[in-house]
Amino acid sequence: MRVLVVEDNRALCEVFAEFLREVGHQPVVVHTAEAALDALRAERHEAMLLDICLPGMSGSDLLKLQVVRELRVPTVVISGRATESQAQDCLRSGAFDFIGKPVALQRLAEVLGCLESRPLARPDAPLERRRAPRTPVALPVRARESNGREWESTSVNLSTTGVKIGAGGVTRPGQEAMLTLTLPDGETRLDVASVVVRADFDGCAFHFLNLSDRQWSQLDDLVRRSDGFRRLHVEPHLRIVHVIGEAISASLDVDEVLRIALDALTQVTGHEISSLHLLSADGAMLHLRGDRGLRPRLRELLRVLPAGQGVLGRVAASGHTVDLADAGASIDLGPSTRAVVDEEGIRAFVCVPVKNRGRPLGVLSLGRRASEPFTQSEIALVEASANQIGLALANAQLHSDTRRQREDLQVVEAQLIEGEKLSTAGKLASGLAHEIRNRLTTILGLAELSLMRSDVSVTSRQFLHTIVEETSVAVRLLQNLLQFAGGHSLEGERCDLREQVEWVVELKSHELQRDGIQVVTELERVPAVLADKTRIQQVLLNLVQNAHQAMAAHAGPRVLTLRLVDAEAHHVRLEVLDTGPGIPPKLLLRIFEAFSTTKPAGEGTGLGLWVSHTIIEHQRGTLRVENRPGGGARFVIELPAAPPDA
Repeated sequence: MRVLVVEDNRALCEVFAEFLREVGHQPVVVHTAEAALDALRAERHEAMLLDICLPGMSGSDLLKLQVVRELRVPTVVISGRATESQAQDCLRSGAFDFIGKPVALQRLAEVLGCLESRPLARPDAPLERRRAPRTPVALPVRARESNGREWESTSVNLSTTGVKIGAGGVTRPGQEAMLTLTLPDGETRLDVASVVVRADFDGCAFHFLNLSDRQWSQLDDLVRRSDGFRRLHVEPHLRIVHVIGEAISASLDVDEVLRIALDALTQVTGHEISSLHLLSADGAMLHLRGDRGLRPRLRELLRVLPAGQGVLGRVAASGHTVDLADAGASIDLGPSTRAVVDEEGIRAFVCVPVKNRGRPLGVLSLGRRASEPFTQSEIALVEASANQIGLALANAQLHSDTRRQREDLQVVEAQLIEGEKLSTAGKLASGLAHEIRNRLTTILGLAELSLMRSDVSVTSRQFLHTIVEETSVAVRLLQNLLQFAGGHSLEGERCDLREQVEWVVELKSHELQRDGIQVVTELERVPAVLADKTRIQQVLLNLVQNAHQAMAAHAGPRVLTLRLVDAEAHHVRLEVLDTGPGIPPKLLLRIFEAFSTTKPAGEGTGLGLWVSHTIIEHQRGTLRVENRPGGGARFVIELPAAPPDA
């Protein structure tokens, strides 16, 4: 394939170019998007390797150009700094895949393998010059180095001039070795003198020395037969992979991609039945997401399967393909399926894992009622299709995550706007509170002056005492409100937690009494802490408010306990205990995450405990929670005690 490499890092360009030549492609290297545009207009390319961050026009901008979209060159985007949103934008613009740097060359080879096709002949196109055609073939190889060391490995590809062998022995170019190649018949062995011409991370390339005519003829026959077999089967298979790839680039709807994949596979493999199962979020179960040709009874039996059991579950767990030539005698789809499989008359059966970047996602299964087994070429097609489906699932998950994050940001934005409104209302209330307090002071003063008069009747005196008491309570409440609405200290100050608890209890006492909640305070004499008083009040008020709401909607005893004690390591512990329903176990581990709430929809934002946890951490303390054995929740705040000279 002619592959256009668009990368501004020249050292990386050399690596990509050498690798592409090694795996049989023809690289064309440019360093800017403008040069890439000229190259695309000048001649046909079967693929493009595109970096996002380029001088001048960026790679993502190049993808969006109409002329590039019309050329429909499959593009693999690479980047070391792109965000998820940028990756999603590239996929929306038509990119076939996205690979982060550092680029794993094996991963790149797999992606290009999905795109590889025979280039269209052009009269003006120069012929690709190579010393000899090579073909991927796995042959057992035994090497004997000049220093006497021997080792065994397997060939990666082969030509009449050399062979590439998987890593196993010599690593320095220039070393000589005698290679013994065992041909596919298992009996013929060729002893060939060779020299290492290239060594890299995945093996060594050897050049053959002094081949005899007979040896050259044997190698040439093997290469031609292998290459002819590949040409015979690769074109229709690549068309199917291309159809699935186009479906991935055109839609983020998983069900649509699965439908296209199953329909396309049927055109080549000729199977009568097929199914695609995806793993549940916890990886415990396989759920049927698509099928072709399944009768109702078998479909119902295959609708949900346990991972790790039956052939489908084992493939999902192991990640290895299973090919059964005589499925009628050996297939095991799970409990109670034997009779149904016999009724279906399934003979040949193949099941391949669906994965993405090594993570198992599900399984793709095909079955035939005819007796012909699936060929290795057909199995390779099914595996390639499963890889494409894995890409589709990853793209859809990326889209879903991005959409969810956008929705979360919209919620946060709305809450910030609401917070600004509350802040403005708080400032207004603060100003009004000052004015109201002045009026209350006048009322309180007049009442006290009236009590000083000797001519006031007994009844009037009782009324005046009541006015004084209630007005004094109102003044204290306003004072607390002003204190809470006031500014926060930028540095910690000596804070008496006992005073803060008493402040919150006094502020909430009326509401708690109204809902029949008994307040119990167990406040020991403990050292002061070094903290922002207003922030500590905010946390306590939030915890008491949550406990109040939990108990108000819960039948049974309603007791709110606030306990203040010394803790280990020169810390002070403050506990808030309630007798409510407690916290659901599934939510307990993430109760301090943003948007986690036990309240019904519309009654809570899920930010209160998150904010409280953040405040306590900023005060160098900890906030944790647990369910009480007898029911209810227990929140524990621990703060470091202030030094005596603080």
